[in-house]
Amino acid sequence: MRMKKLTSAALIALALSVTVALSVLMVGCNDPKPEPAPEASAKAITAVVWGYEWGPAIPKIVVEFSDAVKDVDKDAFAVKTGTANRTVKDAYPSDAKGNKTTESSKYVAIEMSTKYGEGSPFSYNQTSSKNEWAQSVTFTVTANKDLSVGNAKWEKGKKFTYKCGENDRIVPQTESWNKDTYRYTENGKDITLQRASWSPEGAKTDGGKNPLIIWLHGMGEGGTDIDIALLGNEVTALTTENETNIQKYFTTSTCKGAYVLALQTPTMWMDDGDGKNNVDKPGTDKQPSMYTDALYKAITTYVDGNSDIDTNRIYLGGCSNGGYMTMNMAFEHGDYFTAFYPVCEAYNNSKITDDMIAQIKDYKMWFLQSDDDKTVDPDKFVKSTYLRLLQAGAQNMHFTYTGVVKGTDDPNPWSWMGSGKYDGHWVWVYAFNDQVKTQFDNSTITSKEDMTSANCTKEGNMWQWLSEQTKAA
Repeated sequence: MRMKKLTSAALIALALSVTVALSVLMVGCNDPKPEPAPEASAKAITAVVWGYEWGPAIPKIVVEFSDAVKDVDKDAFAVKTGTANRTVKDAYPSDAKGNKTTESSKYVAIEMSTKYGEGSPFSYNQTSSKNEWAQSVTFTVTANKDLSVGNAKWEKGKKFTYKCGENDRIVPQTESWNKDTYRYTENGKDITLQRASWSPEGAKTDGGKNPLIIWLHGMGEGGTDIDIALLGNEVTALTTENETNIQKYFTTSTCKGAYVLALQTPTMWMDDGDGKNNVDKPGTDKQPSMYTDALYKAITTYVDGNSDIDTNRIYLGGCSNGGYMTMNMAFEHGDYFTAFYPVCEAYNNSKITDDMIAQIKDYKMWFLQSDDDKTVDPDKFVKSTYLRLLQAGAQNMHFTYTGVVKGTDDPNPWSWMGSGKYDGHWVWVYAFNDQVKTQFDNSTITSKEDMTSANCTKEGNMWQWLSEQTKAA
């Protein structure tokens, strides 16, 4: 079939139509692609650490989302710490530190109920017998309903798992403490101690000088991170950053409260230079510590640097290893301090001579221990020493002796003994809960057999008593 010959005009028209078609096609190819829908995501979690009677726990986390989250309430999330389900108490928009805000925010704080053994940021090192920060604590947050995150959705059932490490935790209770170190380089030694001090608000302008409370930690809180010493025992109870607030006993119309000083040894207070516990060290008349002079200088230099401290009202105490060191300082530098409050103290009575008893019998002391302490035997330590002090004529001596250790933060704690009570060694729980309210009637104590918890019924408040002690009285 023969094709018609196209005229010039037809050829021109055909060329134009092809050009137009190609132009349209090219324009379609160059159109911008539509923007993808925004993705709702969680990016990080910050763990908020808080001190309790048993030690630290994580009662709050702050979840950072990709955009502002709307319609947040306590039913919006489910939370696990590791594999343990947590009970969510509240959830709300917050800033990066978990402080509640009135507007939508990309940060959401989730508060959880907390009990002993749940959500701890510590890991106990069995080799060194010390508490350490856990390398990480894993949280899994699940949406219980659809949530608006910016213009997107975080759908019901969506999970976010995050490992909180060293840079993902905050400790609000210790932020108000001034933390430094003291280096002791005398007598051929080179020792660095960690220090943390807390000041009551308005103390320097209250018109008078203020007392000082000193705390010495137990063996498990040694190291180079003072937060471990502040949280391992509930030292925060000594400040206003805690509901217990021991400060109320030291606050008057002309005194805003007591300064607080906590110190930390790199090993343990009982270390005599060999890194070992000195309780039964042979060949010594005393129970010596390599840290005695370093600790004394760390305390005195702090006091010398704060002219607002009343040097007639300096109180020294500590638990277990720190209770030992409290006694050791009484023997070695006792005249410097006003009163002492040794808790489950571990200075071996067999290492205390009659001259040492005579030396401290006129000091002001309040002892605290529990009958079921399996770590520091009351008979071997405090009972024997206390009886000797009374027999030597001590007058301002006090002793609170409990049967068991029960708490208030967790009234029925899990226990490896299945007993629903804390380890009997943890009697410092009563001190930091302000529950030391009875004592022995010393007139009834004639032997160690008289020192029973059932006989410890005389009224007496340890913190109130301590606040009333001065060097002049």
